[in-house]
Amino acid sequence: MNASLLCLATVLSAGLNPAELTTVYTPAEDFEAVIRAQSPQPTYEEQVPFGNNTNPPSGSYTVPEGQTFDPNGGGNLYGAPAAGYDPFLTPGVGPGQFGNQPPSGYASGMNGPQPYRFGWTSRFEIGFLPKSRTYVPPTGADGGNFGVFETDVDLTYTTPTRNGWIFAVTPEFDYRGWEGPQNISLPGKGFRFGSDLQLSTPGNGLWSVQLGFTPSLGSDFGKSLSSRAWMFDARVVLFFRPSDTWMFAVGAGYWDRVRDYVIPYAGIVWTPNDIWEVRAMFPKARVSRFMGNVGDKSVWLYGSFEYDIEAFQVERTGVANRDQVEFKDYVMMLGVRGDNGLVSLFLEAGGALKREADFKSGGGFDIKDGFIARFGVQY
Repeated sequence: MNASLLCLATVLSAGLNPAELTTVYTPAEDFEAVIRAQSPQPTYEEQVPFGNNTNPPSGSYTVPEGQTFDPNGGGNLYGAPAAGYDPFLTPGVGPGQFGNQPPSGYASGMNGPQPYRFGWTSRFEIGFLPKSRTYVPPTGADGGNFGVFETDVDLTYTTPTRNGWIFAVTPEFDYRGWEGPQNISLPGKGFRFGSDLQLSTPGNGLWSVQLGFTPSLGSDFGKSLSSRAWMFDARVVLFFRPSDTWMFAVGAGYWDRVRDYVIPYAGIVWTPNDIWEVRAMFPKARVSRFMGNVGDKSVWLYGSFEYDIEAFQVERTGVANRDQVEFKDYVMMLGVRGDNGLVSLFLEAGGALKREADFKSGGGFDIKDGFIARFGVQY
């Protein structure tokens, strides 16, 4: 069953009229680069030109008398709801005065606003960090070697709300297998169970906003849980998209770890053409270049940067009460990904830098910069 039939089945089962629908776009996926598909005849990665012009910036389409071009204007939004055009439907069979063909001047390509994928999606990742030497500050004493095996599993359900916002809930499971350090008390594994709750306005206009709240439980489950196993994160981000090539974001996030952290969620997305995309964001950044199509998949080469802190409640020898440990690092990667619109795959490798571990009870250890590799699939 193709994507068009799936979308139509979802619409009919919900009792909605397809002629009243329009594609709803997302401003960002928590600052990760969207894995974009591109085919010789793209059918659902269309750009919507934005601006404060009386008429659209190009093409033969004319704004009806008495209306003005408004990127936040719903029914008179050029290239979208006014024509009843839905990029997910088969060309030529959709509702609206244009059939389901984009109006003249409606640019095609892989950049621009990305449609939400309503319903269920899943993501599975594994990562490997081979053993690296550790040191105990401030003396620099040898702590032994430390290696990590990572597994991350996410399952996301996305749905529109009655007021037109978009709600997404993501149950999350993470496993960390720790090997060492030999001279520092640390259990061999940690587990994290969480659920990210996100509420967003559609990214179809100039302005959009994203609100997020993520309660989670991180522990080695060696003994009964305490308050140190629970963590509560939050974020709020405002997006401004004045054109189809520029998007700006400003916001902040709160991370509940061994310490409390308030970090910026901000940056710029620049898509100068159908080949390059630059996401100069924090805490996640990515530069991507489209390399071409291989079989049914669009292939991208990319470089990424990420700042992350994760924490777990742990049982440690010599510590009377249950302790908590946090791991902090900067990760720089080179990778390749392929996407056919339904299944996405990626493989990346690089370095984990400025790594350190801190304990709630005091002390910790630094980890020498080392290699990291990850593989993932999303569908």
